[in-house]
Amino acid sequence: MPIIFQQRPQPHLQVAVWQISEPLSFFEQQVYAARTIDHPQVKLRHLAARYVLQQLRPGFSLSDLVVSDSGKPGVADGSFYFSLTHCADHAAAIVSTAGPVGVDLEQSGDRIFRIRHKFLSDKEQDLLLASAGLTQLQEGIDAAQWLTRCWSAKESVYKWQGQSGIDFREQIRIEQIDPHRNTFSILFTPLSQEVQVGYCTIGKLELTWTS
Repeated sequence: MPIIFQQRPQPHLQVAVWQISEPLSFFEQQVYAARTIDHPQVKLRHLAARYVLQQLRPGFSLSDLVVSDSGKPGVADGSFYFSLTHCADHAAAIVSTAGPVGVDLEQSGDRIFRIRHKFLSDKEQDLLLASAGLTQLQEGIDAAQWLTRCWSAKESVYKWQGQSGIDFREQIRIEQIDPHRNTFSILFTPLSQEVQVGYCTIGKLELTWTS
């Protein structure tokens, strides 16, 4: 299936989502795996994400990819920046010619209620309740969707900064949520840097990105 979502939030930035309906053999003929992957479904999603990257950068050779010591992938000549993600039967990529980026896809579910205190402080949860017009964060589709969106936003920032060992609750802090503009303002405390994160819902998935 072709790209089901594509957006250019800024002139230098592109993000796209692919719904995976093709068999593994399709992607094996198009791209190669960065590492040995034995599980067919994991390999399918890995290759699909790399395929989306090639759709955004036609003619780019995946052999030019490099991986930093922290595990963040990049381009050998630094001509552009990218981030990849996959979830369920979808894969996504973001590319930028201006600087580092991060993208994430998440599917909401009840598990998010049990772990919310691990990635959101009490202050952040109060902010979420007020900004999203929620009455509680214990149950319900809307609450699960917003909590998943918050987790995904922090994942995008984590991928953007490219360091390991980051504490999502203490070092990636949500400062503002704007449901009208579909954005988060997030403070990455190790650099004292504020980052803008965009979001949208695609089917049952939450997509977030930052640059």
